[in-house]
Amino acid sequence: MQTELNGTSVIFVKVAPGYVERTLTTLRGKPFVASAEAVFGRHDIAVAGNFRDSDALRGFQSEVQLLDHVRGFRSYPALWNWAQKKTNGHPISAYVLIRSSNPKQAISELEKLPMVQEIIGTTGDSDIVARIGAATNEELRQTIVNKVQSMPGVLSTETFLAFPKL
Repeated sequence: MQTELNGTSVIFVKVAPGYVERTLTTLRGKPFVASAEAVFGRHDIAVAGNFRDSDALRGFQSEVQLLDHVRGFRSYPALWNWAQKKTNGHPISAYVLIRSSNPKQAISELEKLPMVQEIIGTTGDSDIVARIGAATNEELRQTIVNKVQSMPGVLSTETFLAFPKL
């Protein structure tokens, strides 16, 4: 069943050692891909894409899965795009996956933080994918630990530091 997507979907990709740059180059050339960047964590690459519907996203996933050096991926389709500030001028940023007992409340609280660049509602093991920017690693850590993790209804977070293409 085809579902219309709204906003930017995020796909995290795990690749074989030594294949991050090659995979980034390949992914950046794909239709619908708005950006692809290296991340630090369970996965190696974060892809942001403007897929019009679930069929386009599944097609992209199939292409990615066929790359011989891809070891796994996790998709977070953009079902709701609550806030999009697009202030990507921060030298440090991260994708934060958030599980919440009350996503609407968590989103309302996230919208109050000026360093939150994007909030995407999704399904699966996380309810929200937030992109957070900061001037320093310490500012990013404090935002995630002291502000995001302490928000009412936030059950858990997982953070992937992003390394944007310079």
